Amino acid sequence: MLKKLISKTKSKKKKEAASSSLPTLDRLHETLEMLEKKERLLQKKSSAEIEKAKDYTKAKNKNAAIQCLKKKKLYETQIEQLSNFQLRVHDQIIMLENAKATTDTVDALRSGSSAVKAIQQSLSIDDIENAIEEANEHTENMKQIQDALATPFGASAEFDEDELEAELEDLEEEELDLELPEPPRGTRVAPSALAASSSRLAASDFAELTKLQAEMAI
Repeated sequence: MLKKLISKTKSKKKKEAASSSLPTLDRLHETLEMLEKKERLLQKKSSAEIEKAKDYTKAKNKNAAIQCLKKKKLYETQIEQLSNFQLRVHDQIIMLENAKATTDTVDALRSGSSAVKAIQQSLSIDDIENAIEEANEHTENMKQIQDALATPFGASAEFDEDELEAELEDLEEEELDLELPEPPRGTRVAPSALAASSSRLAASDFAELTKLQAEMAI
């Protein structure tokens, strides 16, 4: 319990520090802008003192020219200080922005980890097994429904398959009889020879018909 409390306190402090980083960044940027403005102003003053020194030099006023150069040196010293200040502010801005990016990244990773943990806690082996069992049950029910729909019903269910097979054989025999060649006129064929010939032709044609039916079934 104590560890959880300490952890929550640290997390709260980190969040407060992260939330305060934005105002701090704004203040640093404002400070940097102020320093840059002062530097530009001092540079203008330094340039102006140089121009004055030139004018005094032309007027043969050496002392006044030297005073202008002294002021210029003072401005340059201040400009150098301001440049150092700007570097420090830049350094703080970079460090703070990096720290904020790190904090944002850690927070995002924590959020992702918490989301995954919540999903894992919402699932269990029993839930998965039940879901699979329900899916299999639905599949079996659908198969039974399809089989029931494919079962003949009504008048088609009363057809006798054996009777249909016998009728088909009769039709085949009639077709074979029609295909038998007639004997030449004036030629007498012995009944036994005619019967044997008919039997051979019927067997041959029946074999071809059976083969054709098998190919059509494929």
